[in-house]
Amino acid sequence: MNINHFHKFKEYEEKGLKKKASEAVRGFIDSFENDEEREDWVLDYLSSLKLERHSKIRHEIFAELVYPILKNGYINQDFNSMLWLGKLAQNLYQNRHIHEEMDWVTELFLFKRSLEINPENDESRLLFLSVIVAWLEYSEHEWPSGILYGNDGATPEQCDEILVEVQRVMKLDKEHRYSAFIKQYIKKLNEYRERLNK
Repeated sequence: MNINHFHKFKEYEEKGLKKKASEAVRGFIDSFENDEEREDWVLDYLSSLKLERHSKIRHEIFAELVYPILKNGYINQDFNSMLWLGKLAQNLYQNRHIHEEMDWVTELFLFKRSLEINPENDESRLLFLSVIVAWLEYSEHEWPSGILYGNDGATPEQCDEILVEVQRVMKLDKEHRYSAFIKQYIKKLNEYRERLNK
């Protein structure tokens, strides 16, 4: 592996030199000699990433270096691979071929699975919790018109499914961060269910 290509890529990317950045990233990817070298670099690279919501990685680096390593860990039910795929889910979503190869997996599933593998991990719990809460927030964004399930109004059966997720939030939210949100959400959900029953 020639790390100089990676440094050049970062430099060109910062300067907005797209063609040179593409050439440098290609040179970097092609400089790896074996899978072990790739895995070592990917694990080091991920540990140094400053993650934000919807963190994106240069598409060639994700598709050709990061994804193959994480996919292998995913297949082997590796906790860290599940967690990282969840954190980098936007990269999956933006690459149709890779997302299809992963059976259209979602960050919700990845965080849920990582928590099942390691139930004591707070990072996994908090990430899973935030994704469920975001889903609930979306479901109420047309209130007072109703509660959504996907793009349509929730059916009584879907309200039952939503209630399961509400209860999951209450169980996962050890810090009581979302207590006020859940309290008002339950009130809206109950009101909406009453409307459906009329």
